[in-house]
Amino acid sequence: MKYNHVQFILLAEFDIDKGSSLTYQYPAPTGTDPHVLAELMLPDGAHQWEDDWTIFFLNQKVPESGKNFECGGEPQKQNPNHQPLLYVLNRVCTKHDPGAPRGAMVKAMAICTKHQYLHVYKPVLLLALENYFQNPSQDILASLFDAVNSMDLRTMPAFSLNERLILRASENKDMFEEKFVEMEEINNPDFKDPRELEQVSGDEMDETALKKKKRNTYIDLSSGQKKEMTTTMSNKNKDRHFFETKVIYEGHKLPIRVPLTVHPEEVGDFSLIKLITTFSQSSASYQTIHPHLHTSGPQTHPIILLINALLTQKKIIFLGHGLPSGEVANYVLAACAMGSGSGAVLRGFTERAFPYTNLTNVDELRKFPGFIAGVTNPTFEEHPKWWDVLCNIRTGKVTVSGEISMSGVGGGTFVGKEKIGNDPMTKPGSTTSHPQRLENIADNDFMSEVMLAIQSHYGENVIRAKIQEYIQRFVRLAALYEEETRGSTNIGITSSNTKSANELLGNGLYFPDTGPNSTKERELLANRGRIEGWIGTISYQFYQEDFQSYLKSRSIINIDVARQIMKLKVCREMSSIEAEGIFKAFLESVTTDDQVIELLANLPQNQGGLFVLASGLYHPSKSVREFTVQLFNRIKQHKAGARFVQDLNHFHKLAYERLSRTSSSTDWSLRSISNFAH
Repeated sequence: MKYNHVQFILLAEFDIDKGSSLTYQYPAPTGTDPHVLAELMLPDGAHQWEDDWTIFFLNQKVPESGKNFECGGEPQKQNPNHQPLLYVLNRVCTKHDPGAPRGAMVKAMAICTKHQYLHVYKPVLLLALENYFQNPSQDILASLFDAVNSMDLRTMPAFSLNERLILRASENKDMFEEKFVEMEEINNPDFKDPRELEQVSGDEMDETALKKKKRNTYIDLSSGQKKEMTTTMSNKNKDRHFFETKVIYEGHKLPIRVPLTVHPEEVGDFSLIKLITTFSQSSASYQTIHPHLHTSGPQTHPIILLINALLTQKKIIFLGHGLPSGEVANYVLAACAMGSGSGAVLRGFTERAFPYTNLTNVDELRKFPGFIAGVTNPTFEEHPKWWDVLCNIRTGKVTVSGEISMSGVGGGTFVGKEKIGNDPMTKPGSTTSHPQRLENIADNDFMSEVMLAIQSHYGENVIRAKIQEYIQRFVRLAALYEEETRGSTNIGITSSNTKSANELLGNGLYFPDTGPNSTKERELLANRGRIEGWIGTISYQFYQEDFQSYLKSRSIINIDVARQIMKLKVCREMSSIEAEGIFKAFLESVTTDDQVIELLANLPQNQGGLFVLASGLYHPSKSVREFTVQLFNRIKQHKAGARFVQDLNHFHKLAYERLSRTSSSTDWSLRSISNFAH
């Protein structure tokens, strides 16, 4: 059976007399100019490298910039006839041959796919291009096309955003194991769940109990409790962060591991750590200061400036003169992920991204209201009118163009404009929204935390989680800013879209202090420029649309979960009444499987998991302790939730088990288990 994983296979060759040319498009033309494809597949200086991997995208459409788009406006709809974005993995290879013109042959083969995890095709593409060198025929492309489209993904589970967030933040290799078993059962009637072979014997479980048995669990009639099957070692050896399959090409069985925690805007196998370390090495030095970009004035960290440029839709170039185009492309892909909050918060970046491009594409590039592009030609650096921010990969220097516009983006206007004159933050005669030149303490703390994590050798997932949290906080801050300055927002939780009657709980971003010169006031002032720069951008429009969809699809509707968790983390003095309100609200709002998953997604295991809720086990208020035990009992009945409870530290586990035995809530919990299981 064929699956539509790959849409096109391309083959390009370089001829000393004809230049770059596209030889084959299989099984049909892509619709893109063949000359453009050939230039992208055979990058500048490709002959210098025996082997290079390039990534570029097809079907990119110049988006409308969203002019005059203000808070409360309707987000623009995408053209339904627009072709979906295709991700292209290209391998270019130079073979030295004394009989060839200039002693070498340069050929490139590319796979065009709708899958973001296009890097999994590298092994088969490598073999196919080698075969083409030996037998330059379209049959090679046809064989490759059939092989990659026969890759079997039928039993690969599809995870929701909340499930992906849980899985990515967990080191448990068997997280969501039950979903894999379910897909096996659906697609293979003869499949036997190994765990069902280890069921309890018949004398422990009568016929009625067997009928009540749910997948991976059963109800023990003697106690009324829900019990779990054991898992065989064969399943335990599999890492469920990946789906294991294979591609059979020319007799070779090539193992494929498809990552299951990929978010939108994350394409390929890039490294955020490499991006951050490259541009954190040189000290910041800016001749031009821009209110959207410099949230800490001239001392703005280069990575913060890059994030601000991404958020406010600036034209960004990554220049890697003398570097392989594939290396440059990975910086662009990492930047897209960074601006989008590791793909989990914002979107609208990859459609404006050009992981590799060249001088022939400059006119098309400049049509985009804001782009992220990777180039190897140093000519780009000599034309500051083409870009707003240039990141030189070799030197680690981030440059703001002297030609950058000082006006707002997409209709965004600065609040409280003042002439600065000789202020060192701006050029003479320009305006800025923050003349006080406040240091953005939150940004500095964030970068210190990220750099410490990298120096301590934390992995890529930890850094991506920190970026995601940072961008999510920025969006929540922007929602608060809109409420404060415009009276309403369509991008944040407000009293109008929650049903809680408890005014103590509140909605939106939480700050531990109030009053003059509070954290809230300082953060709003320090972020005003980039918030105004973000309003009206494409990613802002998309987020407004996505947030309205979230309000309709969310499972927990009575409380702002993120606010309550943040309150438990940072509140210095919380009354017993408020604590009781929070834990009671959690208990009343988290009753279904979907609601448990949504709660757990806000409690990532690599940031402590249930640790913040475990504080309720030691609260002076008996009600808080009982609510906490009942909530943990409820979480424990969910497969993923049980793993969270299991991962509590020994001290918290003992406290929970002791309270479960002695608290009056225990009897209530046990009576609820059977109903919750259904």
